[in-house]
Amino acid sequence: MTEEEMIRQIAEPILKQLEKIEKELGNHRMPQLPQIKFVKESEMGDGPFMIGDIEITDELLEKVEAYIQEEIEMMHKPTVLH
Repeated sequence: MTEEEMIRQIAEPILKQLEKIEKELGNHRMPQLPQIKFVKESEMGDGPFMIGDIEITDELLEKVEAYIQEEIEMMHKPTVLH
């Protein structure tokens, strides 16, 4: 599995949950875009951890955060290409 596939696999359930929350809000838009920041619990230590069969390093976690943030911004502020 490529790094990009791992990022998408981790991010997809989070993005679906955000979409669900947005649908529940209906016409009431969020006052600002959600900002994603993952925080590891102190007992997890400084090393990598596992989500399913994917080893999550700090670097990969930052890439997942950036990917999710980018997706959120694209949902709310689409760019028109000419």
